[in-house]
Amino acid sequence: MKILNNIESSHFNDIKELVRDADEFYIISPYLMESFDVFFDEIIAPSGVKRIVLITTLRDNDPDLFKKANSLYSFSVNCLTRTIAYRIHVDNKLHGKIYIACKDSSPISGIITSANFTDRGLNHNHEWGIQIDDTTRLKQIITDISKVSSHALTYEELHNIIIKIDSFSQNGVPLSPKINLKINNFIKHKVVEPMTDIRYFIKPVGFSDEPFETTRTLSSGIEVMHFSKRRPNSIRIGDILICYGVGTTKLLGYFEVISEPYIWDEKSRWPWEIKAKNLSPKYSQSWMSFENTISSIQASFDTMYPVTYVGGKTLGALQFGADKIRLSEEFANHLLNIIDSSI
Repeated sequence: MKILNNIESSHFNDIKELVRDADEFYIISPYLMESFDVFFDEIIAPSGVKRIVLITTLRDNDPDLFKKANSLYSFSVNCLTRTIAYRIHVDNKLHGKIYIACKDSSPISGIITSANFTDRGLNHNHEWGIQIDDTTRLKQIITDISKVSSHALTYEELHNIIIKIDSFSQNGVPLSPKINLKINNFIKHKVVEPMTDIRYFIKPVGFSDEPFETTRTLSSGIEVMHFSKRRPNSIRIGDILICYGVGTTKLLGYFEVISEPYIWDEKSRWPWEIKAKNLSPKYSQSWMSFENTISSIQASFDTMYPVTYVGGKTLGALQFGADKIRLSEEFANHLLNIIDSSI
């Protein structure tokens, strides 16, 4: 038995080691990451995993359904894109979080933990768990969860669930009740916590069939950013989009999000729009004169720190069509400094 935590290491890295020699992986968690892109790129792609079983919750009238629709879509698309067989089951009484790696239909190792399968749960929250290699006990866990969870969702059932959630959210996601009650000023924290909740994303502009032309520049004022079929729920007003041009892979500048996402053309390949304010207009007007490519900015970054918010060390998910990746604050600040110092 091995004790795991997110202080000395991270559950993300522990799961990476867990599946290294596996061909099947069980994800049992009530809450899920909204985008599975980095998980598949950083954990599944280097492994031999060919099947994934996902067991989670889908409770009626639960605000988490809006995020869950994004999760299920991202999970299924990544599996289909990478020809990985998958099953999705529902257990609406699920509270435990368990991750089990199997080889030749037999469990080889598993993690029982407090950490949900979310970006925060796997990397940032203070979570503890245990890793066990007892095949008999792990088989029993799989048997038990199989008894109480639903039949596997068919493709049609999954499609209908996502469509219904998306249709409901077209009218806006209801906000949870909020109160203005601050008590953290009474607490002496050992680590200074960030004063802002800004999220940083890297975003490609253009696509393989129509790369970003070397004579083109983004607006020095307000730029409209386009996103693919899924509503970009993880991006909020005040977040920062660091853009690069597909083709040259050079940085184009960074932008502050100033609007909620909205649909501009349902028939388009990129139907969702977000308005963003250019915070680096001088750089954006002369981006071609700088050699700040995706590969060069990663090469100049300290490898001790993660590149993505979920702990990934590369931006490989962009190669599989991701329309954005959330970055770690360290790497985001590295990019902002490169842009600012180039002028």
